Amino acid sequence: MIGAPRAPVLFIVAVHRVLRVPLLITLVMGCGGGAPAPAAIPAEGDALIVQKVLDGQLDPDTGLAEVAHGSGWPITTSRGFLFATRDQGQGPYSLESPAGAFRTVQLTSQAGLAWALVPIPSPVGVEYRFVTGAGDPFSDSISRNFAYSGSATLSFVALSGEHLERWPGIGDAKLPERTLRVLVPAQPPTHTMFAQDGQNLFGPSPFGGWGLQDAAGPATLVVGIDNTSDRIAEYTPVQDVIGSQTLGGRGLDYADYVEATVRPFIEAHYGKTAHSGVMGSSLGGLISYVIKRRYPASYEFVASLSGTFGWGSIGAGIHNLTETQAWAALGSCPTGTLYVDSGGGPGSGCVDSDGDGIQDDTPDSSDNYCENVQLRDTLLALGCGTRVTYVFSSGSPHSEPAWRGRAPAIFQLFEGG
Repeated sequence: MIGAPRAPVLFIVAVHRVLRVPLLITLVMGCGGGAPAPAAIPAEGDALIVQKVLDGQLDPDTGLAEVAHGSGWPITTSRGFLFATRDQGQGPYSLESPAGAFRTVQLTSQAGLAWALVPIPSPVGVEYRFVTGAGDPFSDSISRNFAYSGSATLSFVALSGEHLERWPGIGDAKLPERTLRVLVPAQPPTHTMFAQDGQNLFGPSPFGGWGLQDAAGPATLVVGIDNTSDRIAEYTPVQDVIGSQTLGGRGLDYADYVEATVRPFIEAHYGKTAHSGVMGSSLGGLISYVIKRRYPASYEFVASLSGTFGWGSIGAGIHNLTETQAWAALGSCPTGTLYVDSGGGPGSGCVDSDGDGIQDDTPDSSDNYCENVQLRDTLLALGCGTRVTYVFSSGSPHSEPAWRGRAPAIFQLFEGG
């Protein structure tokens, strides 16, 4: 960049082999038009993980994941920010700032990583991306700070105010790892909302997006928990038969995962707030009520949008315990605020067509309308009274854009409690 100050030339610090001291990590920084010069990186914090990869003591994918699960990418060191990506044989790789916040840097390829150390005096709001040898740019898919740009994500060195952070690789002994996407509020958080289907909550997705960053208040932390390929199993407490396939039944494991793994992890990194809630849509709404029923004292608020509360009794001849029946069996209403809604409509009326005790949507009704009306009536019969909020959005489809429209009122109810 014309007029940019020239970077100081940094030299390799050599350590003699007989001392049995590992060579210091080095980086390559652009220095005007001359040859790139390497510099030493201090052996501190998560930079030690990178050193292990370079020394052949750790697999590069494992190293990248450990940092993403720890201090996050890029790594902050006393001498700058350490960036790294997997070397896929498309180098030489470089690192650039689309807005010119720092000079383009050529990465060192070693032991399956392409990496560099870059001093960035004012890192907040600085976007970065990697570039292949063919000139193709790509964002850091595991950067801690990120933002959506259409269907793509952008990576940032640091962000302030309301922003998004992600934590890949969060699992437990029973359920596979997944990413947590966290909306960090502009103010110190007073409320935390744990929400299902994290991929759909903040940015565009193949199904549409909720835009929860536009719904949550300035002091609400929103934790989006990504679903996995086992979504149906994880979001349902019992089995059912759909299209001749027996599906579901791991919902209690998922509820335990949210309570015993996700919640402590979030509280350890962002602090414990005075108010906590859980929410989701469709099967995500169903499992949110499972979580509330299993851990009634942990979540003072639960919201289901178009919840699939007939699950367990959908397939012909299948009569497993539905969540509505499980709540009825409680005998009394747990503490907290309970929200339930649906779109669609009653059509020609709600009937128990197979005599299993669950009201079924008729062919001309939709969006689980009848199931949600029955859940509402069950909650009222339990004595929940005015703590139940029921919303009917006539004609609304079973879709993310419809749920996005109803989300602001849900957060107002949660935050006002």
